[in-house]
Amino acid sequence: MLLHNPPNFGIYFGGVKDDLHPEEYLSLPPQTNLLEYPLFTHLKKTMRLDDLVFLRQTHGIQGRVVAKDNFKSIVPFKGEGDYLMTQMQHVGLGVMTADCLPVVFYDTRHNAIAIAHAGWKGSAAGIAKTVFEQMQKEFGTQLDYIKIFFGPSAKSCCYEVNAVFAKELEAYPFAQEVFIEQGNKLFFDLPKFNRLLLESIGVRKGSFRFQYNL
Repeated sequence: MLLHNPPNFGIYFGGVKDDLHPEEYLSLPPQTNLLEYPLFTHLKKTMRLDDLVFLRQTHGIQGRVVAKDNFKSIVPFKGEGDYLMTQMQHVGLGVMTADCLPVVFYDTRHNAIAIAHAGWKGSAAGIAKTVFEQMQKEFGTQLDYIKIFFGPSAKSCCYEVNAVFAKELEAYPFAQEVFIEQGNKLFFDLPKFNRLLLESIGVRKGSFRFQYNL
């Protein structure tokens, strides 16, 4: 589903109808042109793309800057990382998520974009903060010009965790705000955690333009 499509960048969140399965896309030959592969051909026209980049996700906080001098060397789903960022036009950056949260960053001043795969491990390690700081370093991104878009993910209604996991977040001053107890069960609000993490480094509430959840 194409959700945001201004002149300079677009956001596409896929769904069940896209029929993407790890055993298929993770086994693609290294020389595969993703925009010519049946799973992704529709994005070429929908998003007006010339190239499409994915990494092999590891639930960490490492990623890649996609630039003119390196993007052709990034083999689809082979290089490891959980975020991508670029200033290149007509180059799509992708992450694969199910329960995990896709986070899109858009620097309106420098026309730079980034996308992060934020599962519980990456979120607890601060991937959203890492991505913003890397955008500051690479593009000069400033708080006044950042927009954040959250995609569909597991939410507090159904993301059950245990007390051991809760201890992973004890260092965050807002940790108690992201857990909900129901009876003897504990649930985690993944999108809220990432929003509060970004707010803790100065991202304003108004920078979160929308939160889309299926």
